[in-house]
Amino acid sequence: MSALEEASSVGVRSATGKAIEASGEVIVEAARYVVVVAQLTIAGARLRGLSEQVRSTYRYVEGCSKSVDRLAEQMAGLHVDSDSVAEHHEAAAVMRAVLEEADAMAAATEDLAALFDQAAAGHQADYGPVAEAIDAMPVEMADAEFYSNR
Repeated sequence: MSALEEASSVGVRSATGKAIEASGEVIVEAARYVVVVAQLTIAGARLRGLSEQVRSTYRYVEGCSKSVDRLAEQMAGLHVDSDSVAEHHEAAAVMRAVLEEADAMAAATEDLAALFDQAAAGHQADYGPVAEAIDAMPVEMADAEFYSNR
């Protein structure tokens, strides 16, 4: 590595380190109580919405599987070859198998949404009084560096 490349590399590492340090300070400043609670609540709501979308798709595919089974029965009534009828019943069975997994996924998503709600409630319980005390302070809070263990 040439001296110029080495100097450039050291400069990039130094700049990167400063950028990471600065972004870390910004992240610490941005991760406020209200923001965290709001993000957890929003995540829980979005997961519940996703669960409902999965269940809605589940109902649609369930209807399709019933329709394919009816079609297979009609085919059998018209004396269509048994292989074609069996293929349609098999396709409907595959749809139903996917439905079981989709239902499990929707249930797991609902459980995850409940965990996000619990995390938000726990955060409120742990830090709500602290946030209220900070808001009620008659003076401005000291800079975060003041509270660090340096």
